[in-house]
Amino acid sequence: MNWLTNIIVLQLILGQALSYLTCLKSQKCSCQKNFEIDEIEVTCNSSTVRANMKRSLVEIQCNFDQIQWEQFFNQINVKQLNYKNCILSDSGIHHNMAILGINEVKDIYLINMKLISSLERSYLIHLESLNLLDISSTNLILTNESFEGTPHLKQLFLRDNNIEELPNGVFKRLRNLEILDLGGNKLSKIDSDIFDGVPLTNLFLYSNHLKTLNLNIPSLKHLDVSNNRLTSITVENLNKLVQLSLNKNNIITVTGKLFKNTSLEFIKYNYGNFTVPDEFLSSLYNLNEVQLTYLKLENVPENMIWNSSNITVLSLASNRLKELPVNFFRDSNKMKVLNLSKNQIEKIDHQLLKPLTQLEELNLSNNLISQINNNGLSCLGNLIYLYLENNQIMNIERRALNMNNLKYLNLAYNKISNLSPNNLFSFEYLGKVEVIDLSHNNIVNFAFGWHNLLKLQKVNLSKNNFTVLSIEEIHNLNTRLKIDLSLNPFKVIDLSLLEFLVRESDISLNTNTTPILHVILSGNRLICGCQNFDFARYLQNQMPKITYKYIQIEQNLSCDDGTEFANVKLDSLTCDWKFYDDVDKTDCSECECTFRPYDRSAIMNCSSRNLTFAPKTIISSRHINYIELNLQNNSIMELPDYKHLNIQKLNVGYNKLTKINITHLPKHIMELNLEHNNLMKISELILNDTLTNLNRLSMSGNPWACNCEANDTFKFIHKYSSKVTTI
Repeated sequence: MNWLTNIIVLQLILGQALSYLTCLKSQKCSCQKNFEIDEIEVTCNSSTVRANMKRSLVEIQCNFDQIQWEQFFNQINVKQLNYKNCILSDSGIHHNMAILGINEVKDIYLINMKLISSLERSYLIHLESLNLLDISSTNLILTNESFEGTPHLKQLFLRDNNIEELPNGVFKRLRNLEILDLGGNKLSKIDSDIFDGVPLTNLFLYSNHLKTLNLNIPSLKHLDVSNNRLTSITVENLNKLVQLSLNKNNIITVTGKLFKNTSLEFIKYNYGNFTVPDEFLSSLYNLNEVQLTYLKLENVPENMIWNSSNITVLSLASNRLKELPVNFFRDSNKMKVLNLSKNQIEKIDHQLLKPLTQLEELNLSNNLISQINNNGLSCLGNLIYLYLENNQIMNIERRALNMNNLKYLNLAYNKISNLSPNNLFSFEYLGKVEVIDLSHNNIVNFAFGWHNLLKLQKVNLSKNNFTVLSIEEIHNLNTRLKIDLSLNPFKVIDLSLLEFLVRESDISLNTNTTPILHVILSGNRLICGCQNFDFARYLQNQMPKITYKYIQIEQNLSCDDGTEFANVKLDSLTCDWKFYDDVDKTDCSECECTFRPYDRSAIMNCSSRNLTFAPKTIISSRHINYIELNLQNNSIMELPDYKHLNIQKLNVGYNKLTKINITHLPKHIMELNLEHNNLMKISELILNDTLTNLNRLSMSGNPWACNCEANDTFKFIHKYSSKVTTI
């Protein structure tokens, strides 16, 4: 035989383990065993064979014409022979097997072969034991004697061979053939008697150039003629036909009851331009599944599936249907799956769906439905999966989702804005629901009752309009729940009650389980103020460890300036004084006032306001720890009496103070900035009981006097010398 440098792969059923396989040697051959990988390698005149026992295959690299492998292969029971990328001479496969020392095989694969001429009888002669033959990706010309040598073939695959015609009688000797695959060729016609006497059960004719088809194969069960140019098809002689695929053809219409003499169980016609005739699939008692999608259907006859009472799956998806006849499902009480997605349906018709008492899956996604009323789905008590995404839904009446067996609900990509029970909407009847998808709506709040949803595992609320998330709104859940809130315009994540709720729960530090709540937050910029202080504490692990057993938060949020929120310093988070919740607090009128939760302080910033008098009324509250007063960069000449105020930080730098009365300073002051004023001396100094808490003092930039009148000043500096930072 004439070999190129190619690889032949032999799939084997090995009769012996490697340890029992003889490693033969000769003057021309060397042999080596590798027990670690169960492999034996024989090299003869630069040609190599490797047999791997674990993988049950032999790989041969041929480098010249005549290789004698008889002594090796006669030890192995070879069942499958694969040729790849080889030139096959007209001496035939059997001759090559004899040279290799292989007696017989059950399966032969000839992939991407090069034949000198058409597939003559000689190529496949003496292969009587062959069960499966696959000739693929080869330019193949058949003759009426091509398969004379393979009379016991059961499976014949002739895919992608550019076959243009089937000679009369080409299959006449194949009296055992059950499966024939002629897909991916260039057949434009098939004679009705070409398969006479051939007991085919499966025929694949996909991706050819067929325009009409009239077969006479009484034994045929499965027929695939997808991706042809068919304008008509006749199946009256296919009494046992069970499965039919007509995808991507040009069949515009057919006669009614075309399949009445078949045993059809499954029909698939997708992608075309089709008009459904009356009684198209009626009275087919074995029919189980129907797919009629992408056919540009604008309507279907009322009796299309009447008396076909065993249909369990029906898909009319991706058409142009606005409605179905009200009695369309008259005999469909066994239907389990109904797909009407990608149509133009505007409403859910209770009367239409009423017979579907056993329906488990309903897909109405990608339609024009704007509301769901109380009766629309009420007849579907066994529904488990409901797909309503990509509609125009704005309103769902309170009892519209009264489905006790529903496990999956998809309402994504609609126009739902309010989930409040007060808006006549409720999930309260969905006691078994596990997944709810409400993503890509306009929802702004969590005010809906899901305390009854004991089985709930996942809620998708991403891409809505939430701006505030409060732990109070989501804590009252009775399951370990994952909530996706990514891509919402959040400004505030309020965890102020989180620690209290954890204490009130029955969770313990030793609980070795996943957190009760798993919340996903991403894609937005928060207010970096005190509203999010407790959220920052949570992210920086500043809460009790048990808190993290209660809730897990995934996030990549940032501040308005781009700072990652998880890295924000806690003492930088403040908020406007007017948002500080205390009925007894004093108002802030003259200055900018804020509250800092980190140390529970009130900050009154009156800097750079052209003040000539310091404010006498200072903000206060019984619930703050201290006040920080900033009077810097004004024209203040004298400070009022602040000694009874809880000011701990006072900044009067860059003013026009000419004197400072120590007895008027706040008793508990800790930081005092007197820089860059006109101070010459300290007056009214009482050293015994003044400024006992002072730990930071700045005095530079003043014209301090150095004379006898500066005695109190010297005493003051001496007493607080360790606190002075500048002088």
